[in-house]
Amino acid sequence: MRVIAALLLLGAVVAALITIPQMSRNRRWIDDTNRAMMRYALAQHALQVNLLNARAGLLRNYDPLNADVATTRDSLALLQSVRTSAPVRDVVTSMRIANARQEALVEQFKSSNALLQNSLTRFTANGSRESGTYNYLSAQILKLTLDTSLATVRDAQTALRRMTAVPEGTSGAQMLSHARLLVRILPEIDATLQAIRAIGMEARLEQLRVALNEEAEARTALEHTRLIALRILTLLFLASVIAILMLQRLHNRELRAQAASERLSATIAIPLIDTVHQNFLARAQDAVEHLARHNGARRMQLLIPDFPNAPCFVSPPSEPDDPWLERLAAASDADEAWDGDLVVVSDMRGQTGALGRVMRDAGVKALVMLRTSDPFRVLIGFEPEKLALVLRPDHLAGLASALVAIAHGARREVLQIERDRLERKLAQARRMEAIGAMASGVAHNFNNILGAIRGFAEMGQERTRNGSSSRRNFDEIQAAVERARGLVDDILGFAKQGRTTKRVVNLFDILEQTVRLLGASLRYEAQFTLAGENTHCAVLGAEADLQQVFLNICNNAAQASRGRAVRIAVRRQPLAQERHFSHSALLPGKYVVVEISDGGSGIDPGIRRRLFEPFFTTKPGGTGLGLSTAWEIIQGHGGTIDVGEATAGGARFSVWLPEVEAGSGAKVPGDGARVLLLGDAGQLSVDEEMLAELGYEPLAFPLEVELSCLRAAIADVDAVLVASWRAEAIPIIVERLQTVLDGQPLLVAAPTSSPWAIANVFTVLAYPLQPDELAARLADLDATSRSRSREEA
Repeated sequence: MRVIAALLLLGAVVAALITIPQMSRNRRWIDDTNRAMMRYALAQHALQVNLLNARAGLLRNYDPLNADVATTRDSLALLQSVRTSAPVRDVVTSMRIANARQEALVEQFKSSNALLQNSLTRFTANGSRESGTYNYLSAQILKLTLDTSLATVRDAQTALRRMTAVPEGTSGAQMLSHARLLVRILPEIDATLQAIRAIGMEARLEQLRVALNEEAEARTALEHTRLIALRILTLLFLASVIAILMLQRLHNRELRAQAASERLSATIAIPLIDTVHQNFLARAQDAVEHLARHNGARRMQLLIPDFPNAPCFVSPPSEPDDPWLERLAAASDADEAWDGDLVVVSDMRGQTGALGRVMRDAGVKALVMLRTSDPFRVLIGFEPEKLALVLRPDHLAGLASALVAIAHGARREVLQIERDRLERKLAQARRMEAIGAMASGVAHNFNNILGAIRGFAEMGQERTRNGSSSRRNFDEIQAAVERARGLVDDILGFAKQGRTTKRVVNLFDILEQTVRLLGASLRYEAQFTLAGENTHCAVLGAEADLQQVFLNICNNAAQASRGRAVRIAVRRQPLAQERHFSHSALLPGKYVVVEISDGGSGIDPGIRRRLFEPFFTTKPGGTGLGLSTAWEIIQGHGGTIDVGEATAGGARFSVWLPEVEAGSGAKVPGDGARVLLLGDAGQLSVDEEMLAELGYEPLAFPLEVELSCLRAAIADVDAVLVASWRAEAIPIIVERLQTVLDGQPLLVAAPTSSPWAIANVFTVLAYPLQPDELAARLADLDATSRSRSREEA
């Protein structure tokens, strides 16, 4: 028996020596494979985005593409170097073959795209020097850059064949040469991009994930079998051996729980990494439901405070919409219940402070809350069924890892939303600036021509008899000249938008004056009624421009009403969250709304979409500048115009303008100066709105914006403002900025005094921003700039 016992003991020791290292190897194997797979997924997604950016001309440097290709190659090499089963090796081999094909296509794309961008640049440069016969060809080439279908290619080829031969060496010849190259290469590039997408690396990555999960389960099952054998052997030994067995069993359970937590983190992280724009909310809700099941939560809530509209994700989804987590977090702050980033309450009956009261009101018996602020603020709280299970280190580590993955996804989504908003705003500003400059030049030149026509017509009138046919012709010329001068005035009014100074005005007074003017000019044609719940509605604006807006809209309403009354109503309207209107959206805040309703037949939906386009009109003899001018004025005032149907069936134009506190009506200090604002993504809109209210034109970017974007933006601004809660990140941002500043003054706003501020380099002020302090600092910079200009002169 002793020999048998010794043999059994030896067998148990040998089994333990074999099993324990194998567990460690399996754990490293899971870590290595998961890390390599996630690196590949991130690089593959970045590669697709960078290819599209390069095709659109937004990415001229191919270093990001090379880095993405190298990362995918290295990740697959790492996966192939790890010992895996035959199915996994087959999938990895298939992915490496497909990846090699993808790399070849990427290299082909880079060569073709470089040639494309060069030809487009030269084609545009030559096209700017040519006009007339090349306009149709330029239009077809522009259309081809957006659509490379067969029909579009044929149209471009037809346009090329129609072009007449030009001498070699001229800009026209160069333009035709580049046009032929573009017609050939554009379809090839798009075909290359389609071929890259057709490889289907996403599906292969999913096959790899399934194969790795199956092998992980098989390895776990093998470990389990070995452990059963070890338990059978160790049960025959002394109590000490039984104790060792029990410790090993506990260790094994922790490993399985840790593997489950790691798999959960991967299950949550990969969809959030691969999520497309505007699909984040659905993926985050799925993540919360996964976390609730994994932690055995009766109910769970997750908050992202800095995300637009601060969404609250709940599990189960049928739970009433009660933001109890927000109240519990506030109560925890009041009671100082946070232990770092964790709050655990095992029983509400032991709580006597604010947290206990809120738990009783919300019906929460036990509570676990966890938060993170890096890279984005996220808060999660739930009521567990088994608190002891949740408090195990592996569960808490898995929960923290999942929370960080959600935070990364939220941060990326917020940056993408902000980027889209800024791109739309910048594109609109450039478009209107170009239209305004062109309109102003045309109007001034046209005025000179009209002056000559009017002079000759007056000479003709003096030399002809009243009543003669010649005199009537000259009278018609004079009338046409007056109509043309009215059109020129409209064009000049449209071109000067954004150059007026704003101050605090009473909108109701402007409307009363507008009604009096309309009553005098349209006495027998229309009636206007003005009603308002409050006769004092303060807004920040240019009085003459706002009156022009209401005159233009009311004149259109009078013509549509055909004698019926036009109703004008004024009211205050707060917005608790972002709201979308017929042509744009507004952020939360307080607004003054002016509703102008006519008694006409309404506006066709097809026409409604184009109402504010410059030079678009449906009225005979109209210029198409009335409503477009009104739209640009209201946009410049931070508002919008909503077009809908009136109660009586006509059209309703609702003008929304930000409300401000009534003041003395003093001039706004900013006077339209441009300020580049760098700040936290969740706070950008608030700081941007403050700059706009002070009379400055803000151009906002998140702190993480690439330096290449700032180089183009800084050249057009008068000052740069860095404002953030993260004082530790500001020195890095300032160091980056100083490499691209071109003499523009730099201000920094931080929560506390900053010892790293360098004298005579930038100005430091408190954060959050205070309007009075910010206005004073910006005014000081403006005065210093004017002084320097006088000294240089």
